[in-house]
Amino acid sequence: MSVQEKLCRLNELVNPFGFEYLLSQDIFTSKKDAWQRDFGYCWLYDKSADLFNMVFDCEPIYFDYEGCTWMIELWKGQYGINVGAEIGIYRADSLVSRNQRTTAMFHTVPDCDLPFFEYTLYYETSPMYRIAQRHWWLTGFRMGEYAKPELLLMKTEITFPSCDMQSAFVRGLIDCGYSQEDIHVWNQQVLFRFSRPHTRQPRSAHSIRTAFALWKNRIFLKIYCHVTKHFCFTMDKLLYLYEYMPFAFRHMMHIRRKKKKKRRRKKHVC
Repeated sequence: MSVQEKLCRLNELVNPFGFEYLLSQDIFTSKKDAWQRDFGYCWLYDKSADLFNMVFDCEPIYFDYEGCTWMIELWKGQYGINVGAEIGIYRADSLVSRNQRTTAMFHTVPDCDLPFFEYTLYYETSPMYRIAQRHWWLTGFRMGEYAKPELLLMKTEITFPSCDMQSAFVRGLIDCGYSQEDIHVWNQQVLFRFSRPHTRQPRSAHSIRTAFALWKNRIFLKIYCHVTKHFCFTMDKLLYLYEYMPFAFRHMMHIRRKKKKKRRRKKHVC
């Protein structure tokens, strides 16, 4: 198969998981119409992430705008055998007080309200990839690598649809713990770095569970590298797994799990 044929084939296979493969960056990224868009966000997703072998730093930034509480959250860390980062925007149905944030449900926003996200992920001082798009949930996951969350850095740029929304977000950054020196504002654009989280991490209450998840990730990574050792490129490795070990391929593509079973139940009820 040619490179283009392999790329088309792989993207056909990963499309049901809500992702596509970007050959130029060697990453998987979420599609704008991914099925995950139906589920929004709640704090329980972050709290239970290590149960699905996801160990990351997260930074939820809340701000009030147009009569609702909005949230832009950043994540970076280890997702199974993938190193990656995410940024997403969500909105509650009304204003949410500070003590209700962990129980409130936030929904994804319509396309007309989406900002333009751009970030570069670094491992220590080395850039891993850069991705930019107008999106509700911009992600990048590099398969077959390992990094502790604290060794990753996100240089983030967000261009908002309006200056009012940008100003509200900057107030949210400051309220989160960022200083004026950490934030650079230009017209409707905000630039900042996400390295050390300013918010209390949900995984801090489960240190043993988190350590076990990281241990499992390293074991699975060694198995993946051993099984695919005859191939150099992620595209070839995954196509090989799909042909000869389809169960392993499906496991690899559960990068960012959310409650898909609920969706099936709803369809059954209807």
